[in-house]
This record gives sequence, C-alpha cells and structure tokens, in this order.
Amino acid sequence: MTTKTPTVQDFPTATLVTAGPWASGHQLDPRPAIVVGPWGGPEFAGEARMVVVWYYTLGMPVSGLSLQAMFPHELTPLDDTLTTMDQGAFCDLATSLPLGRFAYNDGDDLTAAVNRAVRERIAAAPATHS
Repeated sequence: MTTKTPTVQDFPTATLVTAGPWASGHQLDPRPAIVVGPWGGPEFAGEARMVVVWYYTLGMPVSGLSLQAMFPHELTPLDDTLTTMDQGAFCDLATSLPLGRFAYNDGDDLTAAVNRAVRERIAAAPATHS
C-alpha cells in the first residue's frame, strides 16, 4: 500500500485543519487553523510547496505569530467547514479576520469564503416568530 504525500492542492483556501504552530524555533502542540492559501498567493498555487495557515485561536492574523507558512504534511484536515464549525469559534474567526494583516492580497479569498459562510449560516438559521 502506498501513501500519497499531501500537496498544496489538497488544502484549498478555507480548509479547516489542525497543525502545530512554530514559536521561538519550537513547534507547539497542534491546534485549530484555517488555510489562507498557497504561499506566495493564489497565482502560485501550481508551484507552491507551502500553504499559509491562520491559527485563529491565537488572535487576529499577524504574520509570524498566528499566520504561518506550513508544509502540507504538517497539516491534518478536519471533517468540518466554515458553515458547520462551532458557532462561537466561527464568530471569533469572522470578527478577527478583518483586523489582521495579510501580505498583498493573500487574505482576499479567505475573506470571501467567510462572507459566503456568513450568508449560508443566516439562510440556514431557523426563523423566529415575534
């Protein structure tokens, strides 16, 4: 049995993952993160060897802290999406996203995905009666 090595293409923007962020030269315990996109931006998707992930539980996106480049083999995909993840975690993610800083336009696709998920969550919410 051969095991396929994961590639950048296996982790499209807005994929929820767990991975261990790096701090002071040491890899920390795995925690939830979301894929921002391929390292270098969407135009490099075919040649990128790393993906940028945002460890949203560590705060707003800040390069080198909560926003890091990771190799695909360091990521474990979660069986969850922006529309199905815990509502509290989604609200924290959605409110922290616009406060962050991304290189160039790296956060644009993630912002669009979060905005779509907001609309989907609103549409799926039960109607309330007054």
